[in-house]
Amino acid sequence: MEFPDRMGYKVVSKTDPMFNEVCELLELDPEQVDYMLYEDFEDVDYTLYEDFDEMESGETWRPENRVIEVYFVDGTRDEIEIELDSELDEALKRLLG
Repeated sequence: MEFPDRMGYKVVSKTDPMFNEVCELLELDPEQVDYMLYEDFEDVDYTLYEDFDEMESGETWRPENRVIEVYFVDGTRDEIEIELDSELDEALKRLLG
């Protein structure tokens, strides 16, 4: 499931088979979580982020962390930052495809 107004995000909701596993990896209580937005960089064009005044030619900005937005059933929201290519990030990529 994806949000049409948010590029580069996938939604992980209670209806997804991997929901409980993702909550467990992030040390979240699945009963308290409504859904999560997982930042997905597969289709992002990083050249949009180039700032030619500050960067050398040929160097393109790349993110260092992945952000997961967690929306709880009580209406609150939290963000979890995960270092790209860390063990946790690799486990999430395997689960979420």
